[in-house]
This record gives sequence, C-alpha cells and structure tokens, in this order.
Amino acid sequence: MKKIQPVRLMLMMLLGLVLAGGVLIAAEQSKPINSKCPMSGKSVDAEKTSQYTVQFCCGKCKSKFDKNPAAYTQKVAHAEEGKCPMSGKDVDEEKSSTVTVGFCCGKCKAKFDKDPKKYIGKVNPS
Repeated sequence: MKKIQPVRLMLMMLLGLVLAGGVLIAAEQSKPINSKCPMSGKSVDAEKTSQYTVQFCCGKCKSKFDKNPAAYTQKVAHAEEGKCPMSGKDVDEEKSSTVTVGFCCGKCKAKFDKDPKKYIGKVNPS
C-alpha cells in the first residue's frame, strides 16, 4: 500500500472541507425564506420553490437584506424598477441577492412565476 505524505493528506482534507462547506452554503441558500405559501397561507412544500433576485445600490444594503430577507419583502415589492429597495438609490448590477420562495403547490408557484414582483410582498418571514 502506498504511503500518503502528510502535506498531501492535509491538502486533501482541506479540499474536502472546502467542498463540504460549499454544499452547506448552497443548501442554506436554496432553503425557502418562508414557511407559509404567500398565495394560500398553507405550509410550504420544500420541493415547490422559485428563485427571486433582488438588486441593491451597495454592499451595505445587500448585507442588511441578507440578514433577514423575508423581513424586507414589502420594501422589495414597492421598490421602483432599477432602484434599491433599501435606499431608493440606483442599483449596482453587481450587488444582488437571490432568495428562495416556497409554495404549497405547483399552481401557486406558477401564479407567482408569472408576476413575481406582484406577489413578493406577500412572502412573510418563517
């Protein structure tokens, strides 16, 4: 059996941790920000989700939103096109966050997907 050098072993372990961390981050980002369907009020089916991207003017506004996205859905719903929902300033195309919105069924998801801006304000915090 071939003996693995300590440095190579450490690098392999580090790579494993980095990959595992990426999987955990991706799983957290795909978790719905709501527990109740914004259309019906019923419990969310984790398999019925849509992604919604919000743009911001700066990293400060993005960070504030990222701490509790569901708390700001009303601001997002009422923001003018091309304006930051937090400050009202022009958005920076590079400053955005994508959230996952959950639904109870495919019918509610389809309705949201047709006009997400219209319904994003109905998403309540989990």
